[in-house]
Amino acid sequence: MAGKPDAVDPGRQDAAPQWQAIGLLGVLIFAWGGNYTWITIALRDIGPWTFNAVRYCGAAVLVGAVLALRHGAAHIMPARRERGSLAVIGLLQGAALTVLITFSLKWIESTHTILLIYTNPVWSLLFSACLLGERLTLPSIAAVALGLLGIALLINPFAMPWTATTVPGIVSALAATMGWALGSVLYRRERWQSTFWQQVFWQLAASAVAITLAAAVLERDHMMRPTAQLTAITIYNIVVPTALAYWCWSQALARIRPSAASQILLLSPVFGVAQSHLVLGEPLTPALLASAVCVVAGAALTFWRPAARG
Repeated sequence: MAGKPDAVDPGRQDAAPQWQAIGLLGVLIFAWGGNYTWITIALRDIGPWTFNAVRYCGAAVLVGAVLALRHGAAHIMPARRERGSLAVIGLLQGAALTVLITFSLKWIESTHTILLIYTNPVWSLLFSACLLGERLTLPSIAAVALGLLGIALLINPFAMPWTATTVPGIVSALAATMGWALGSVLYRRERWQSTFWQQVFWQLAASAVAITLAAAVLERDHMMRPTAQLTAITIYNIVVPTALAYWCWSQALARIRPSAASQILLLSPVFGVAQSHLVLGEPLTPALLASAVCVVAGAALTFWRPAARG
């Protein structure tokens, strides 16, 4: 069952679950870190709401079909008492996160979006302190300061054009990563009885309904060009960065703290920025690199724990 890996004291982390989580997060580094480039390309042919509606509907149908074929239609749904919580978490980590990221990519370069999204460990630490009772130490406070410094460097007028079109992109990316962090902490706080795939199905379904309704209203007149490139990117997004990634993220959160999981995922922007530079030709400016150093250093401090005295 889904809650088994988390049955031990969260403060006591065995080597096996840690290494399992690192392997799962390695899949996410590839799936999420490189996906900003492909989304940027896809948005040349389709609107952001429509793209994400197709992505989440497709992923929910795929996971539901697999569950039905393996265990029967009666085993698709999660436990009734867990559906409300899973829907909220799914909306925070799915609909809100994905749509806000997609909007951000319409206003600012994918390298800037990537670095803002991966300030996630800072917000995960703060939410963990408020909701999980994790202690804020001097290193963790220093981590928050470094993360905020990285954001300040990123939105410096010398680092990017300071216009009415860049501000919404920055705000969208920050709102996305804060919602993601909150959803991760809320997930870690519960002890789930439903299987991981049942949880994934319900979270995907909640996001699919929300995004589809919004797409029907906001993009009913938006033109779409059904190209082979768009089809390939959409199918890839349904299978890898959505269905598989949701499962890997839930599995990782059951094994290690959200702040620790987010720390490891900081390898994603390194991969993503390099890919955007190679595929899209986006520049690697000194301010951007300085921001990356601050964000990575701040997130690294969230993983540091003083040795116990005895």
